[in-house]
Amino acid sequence: MQPPLNSSSHSSQADPLASDSEEGIVLAHAETPRPALIQLSEDESVELLRSIGQLAQSGMPLDEGLEAFAAEVSGPKLKRAFLQLAQEIRAGGNPFADQDLSFVRLPQFHQSLLVAGIQSNRLGDTLYDLLDEENWRNEYWRDLWAALSYPFLLALITLGVVDLLNVVVMPLIQTEFLSIYEEFELDLPFDPMIFQARSISWTGFFLLGLVGIFLVPACLKPPQVALLRRSLPLVGKIFWWYESLDMIMKLRILISQGVPTSKALRLLEDSVSSRRFAQLVPIWAEEMESGKTLADVWQYDIDVPSSILPLVRWGEATGKLGEALQSCELLLKDRLSLRRELIRKLGPPLITTIVLAALFWAAIRLVVLVMPMFDLLSYFW
Repeated sequence: MQPPLNSSSHSSQADPLASDSEEGIVLAHAETPRPALIQLSEDESVELLRSIGQLAQSGMPLDEGLEAFAAEVSGPKLKRAFLQLAQEIRAGGNPFADQDLSFVRLPQFHQSLLVAGIQSNRLGDTLYDLLDEENWRNEYWRDLWAALSYPFLLALITLGVVDLLNVVVMPLIQTEFLSIYEEFELDLPFDPMIFQARSISWTGFFLLGLVGIFLVPACLKPPQVALLRRSLPLVGKIFWWYESLDMIMKLRILISQGVPTSKALRLLEDSVSSRRFAQLVPIWAEEMESGKTLADVWQYDIDVPSSILPLVRWGEATGKLGEALQSCELLLKDRLSLRRELIRKLGPPLITTIVLAALFWAAIRLVVLVMPMFDLLSYFW
C-alpha cells in the first residue's frame, strides 16, 4: 500500500480538474470579504451591555439571545452588531473577552468592564450595576430639566413682557406726552432726553448670552471651562458634582472587579463625561504608578471635591476602596438631589420677583412721565 502523501500526489496528478476545483474553493474562500468593523457609540454600547446583562442573568445562550435582540432593535448599526457577535460566538470565539478577535468594537471602558465581569464570574451583576448608575443619572437630568423648565419658560415670558413695554408701548406713550409738553412749553422736573434714549431689548441680551455660553467654552482650555462652569450660580456645582460622580462611579465598578486602581484610571480616559477628567486620569495613573496613593494624588487637585478625600483615604487604609468610593457616590448623589430641590423651590419665586420688579420699573417710568400732565390739567381747571 502506498503512503497517503504519494496517493494524494498521484490523485492530484491523475485528476487535474479536481485540483483546479480545490484551488477554486480556496481562492473563493480567500476572496470572501471580511465584515467591516462596527464601532459602537457610548449609547449604543450601553444598549448592548443591557442586553448582555439580561442574557447573563437569564442563562439563555448568548448567540440565540443576541439574535433575538437584533430583531427588536431599530438602529441598523446596532442590529448588525448583535448579529455579528452572535455569529462570532457560534463560530467558537469569545468576542467579549478578546475584542481584537471581534469585528464589533466597544468603548474601552465597556470592553474592560466585560472582561472584568467575565473573569470575576459576576458579569450580570457588574453590568446591572453600571446600568443602574446610568439610569439614575438619566433620571436625575430629566428631573433637573423639569425643575428648570418652568422658571426658564417664566423668564422668557417676562422678557417678552418687558420688551413689549420697553420697545413698543412706552416709546409710543413717551412720544405723545413729550410732544404735548413741548407744545405747551412746560418746565419738566426731568430731562426729556431720558425718555428719548434708544430702547434696549432684554430678549436680545438674553439670546446673546445664550450664544456666548456655547461659544466661549470653545475658545477656552478644559481647565478654564471647568472653572467657568463651576462659577455659574445654582447650576455650576451641579455640573462639577455630576462629572465627579460619573468618574467615581466608573472607577468604583472597575476596582470592585479586581482591576488595579492605576489601570482603572487609564481605562477611564475615553469614557468619562468631562473633558477635564479625561485629561487628568492618565496623569493620576502615572502618579500612582510612581508610588503615590489615590488620596495623595487627589489631595492637591482642585478638580476633585475635597469632601470625598477622607473617605478615599479610609478606603485605601482599610483595603476597602470600592466601598469608600461607593460612599462617595452616595454623598455626591445627595448633594445633587438637594441642589435640584433648591432650584425647584427657589426658581419660581425668583422669577416672580423679577417679573414684579420689571412691572414696578415700568410703572415708575409711567408715573414720572404723566406727572407734568396733572400740572397742566390743574392749570386749565
